[in-house]
Amino acid sequence: MVDERFIDMCAVCKQGVTKTMMIYKNGRVFHQRCFETKGNMFPPINQEIAQLSARTRIELVEMKNLKVRSDAGLLRKTKPSKKKVSKKSRITKKPSKSKPRKKR
Repeated sequence: MVDERFIDMCAVCKQGVTKTMMIYKNGRVFHQRCFETKGNMFPPINQEIAQLSARTRIELVEMKNLKVRSDAGLLRKTKPSKKKVSKKSRITKKPSKSKPRKKR
């Protein structure tokens, strides 16, 4: 059986590329026939710009999520925090309802 594992999407036709049909040039994956016809039209990837683009997309998604949460009222208004109370101070001793012990 031929190795048909999916590798990536072709830069030209945007279809899936398998390991047997793959050509990797200029930081992109191509089908053999797509690279022969239009592969020279794709310049090498600038890593700095690619990193900046990825970071910008992440920030955009974070800002959209923040806007959705604030529009839905899920974000709390800033209130002064209450002082934490320990468990011991919350529990008060109640008088025992059992019979008192007899002295010997």
